[in-house]
Amino acid sequence: MKVLLVDDEEHVREGITLAVDWRKFGVTEVLEAEDGRQALALAREHKPAVMFCDMNMPGMDGVALLRSLRRESLKTQVIVVSGYDHFAYTHAALMAKGVDYLLKPFRKKDLEQALTRAVTAWREQESSEEEEIHAGYRIRQAEDLLDEHKLAGYLKGEFAFHEGIRHIFARRGLPAGSVTAAMLLPSNRSDIQYRRFQGDVELFAFALHNIAHEVLEPYNPYYLCRLDDEQWVLLTFWGSSGMMPSKQKFYIEKLAQCWLDTLGLKMLIGIHEGEAGAETLPQAIAGARAALLMCDVISGVPQHKDDATKLPSLAERRIFLETALQRKDKAYVAEIVRSFAQELKDRGTLRLKDLQGYTYEANLLLEKAYRDRPSDNNAAVSFMPLWIADIDEWQRLFAEAWCSLIDRSGGGFPIRSIEAIHEYITLHFQEDISLAMLSRKFNFNPWYIARKFKETYGTTIITYLTELRVERAKSLLVGTNISVSEMAGLLGYTDENYFGKVFKKQTGLSPLQFRKENRHV
Repeated sequence: MKVLLVDDEEHVREGITLAVDWRKFGVTEVLEAEDGRQALALAREHKPAVMFCDMNMPGMDGVALLRSLRRESLKTQVIVVSGYDHFAYTHAALMAKGVDYLLKPFRKKDLEQALTRAVTAWREQESSEEEEIHAGYRIRQAEDLLDEHKLAGYLKGEFAFHEGIRHIFARRGLPAGSVTAAMLLPSNRSDIQYRRFQGDVELFAFALHNIAHEVLEPYNPYYLCRLDDEQWVLLTFWGSSGMMPSKQKFYIEKLAQCWLDTLGLKMLIGIHEGEAGAETLPQAIAGARAALLMCDVISGVPQHKDDATKLPSLAERRIFLETALQRKDKAYVAEIVRSFAQELKDRGTLRLKDLQGYTYEANLLLEKAYRDRPSDNNAAVSFMPLWIADIDEWQRLFAEAWCSLIDRSGGGFPIRSIEAIHEYITLHFQEDISLAMLSRKFNFNPWYIARKFKETYGTTIITYLTELRVERAKSLLVGTNISVSEMAGLLGYTDENYFGKVFKKQTGLSPLQFRKENRHV
């Protein structure tokens, strides 16, 4: 915090400087000016919290200086230091605007009391402005989420076009009658989400939006919107129609490369050729989705011609899977599914629409297996999601779904094991805990642990771990003086900034703001 002393008499400035223990008030720097013009320049540059100001100065006097401060909305708290001849004028003209005053010659006690009031007023103003900023940020977040839900519902056909969709375009700076549309599908989303973001879906989405902002915002309006956990839509505007296709393709590929370089995220892209308006956007998205389905899940490149190589048959594996189910042999399940996935990889190419065909077939096999097990009629079928874009993830999910059948017949994951994992996390949440570590310690597949934990406790491992750490962080912030950096390390976070983001996401405040607001409670 800085203080500015403004007086044409050096001995007055020196007297104020020597009279105050500045450290007691949190002042780190005391600036000095001989007249109003010099003071205004310093105030603009340093934004002092408090200014002691004489009224009678050569050149720009105190009245003109204060008028300039208010006109430029500088937040400096002003304490007028005036001689007796100007006292009545100063009191009447300036106290109404919230400034304090000292009559020369002043006493040290009066000086410190005036400074206390000014510092308190400045801090309250700063705190109020910070809260307004955070409140505005939360409101914008809620509005953005509502816009995303509205647009996603419209594009999924859940409701017809209405004026609210046009308003979403306007808020994003997009013309309602001329945009380009692309469908984006992260192919290794689950791996990146768990490995880089510890399963936090919102932080993953936040990272994607930040990178998109850096790449696209300097050039033209755009809107990146989630349809669901797997599918994303990118709307862009490039001005001249003749330039749209080339610009759209160039910048989308540039964005995809930035996601890959920064996060290791691979993205399949389907682009609709031509422009669309707000009312015709669903048709454009359908065109982009059709292009997306032609993408090769192995290379990521669109395949416009049919591959003459015969596709492997999943139906031929049914009898082997049923045998593994009868034997309650998870290792055999894993080997059957692994060998089939390897056949798909060995082809060299596999379009997304073909992988979706296998997903449909896999779900039919699962449904039949559930129906054929009378004791499990009340159990929910663990169907595989349709928009899987990675063969390894398809392999993992299919094997897990089949293994869940074995679990239901008493041959799988014992409940005491998941209880042991829950207890371990509760006792060791301050350590470096990850799915991979839990997998090694308890000898279960990491994805399997994640699913069973969610089924048993109704929350994810990362959410439970985060809640424990944030509660502990709150106690440390209120009850100790340790730094945020040290606290992050104590709670199992290697990155202080990441800890700060997690804490703010859970509480709405940064760690330091939480400490400031709750220290007196």
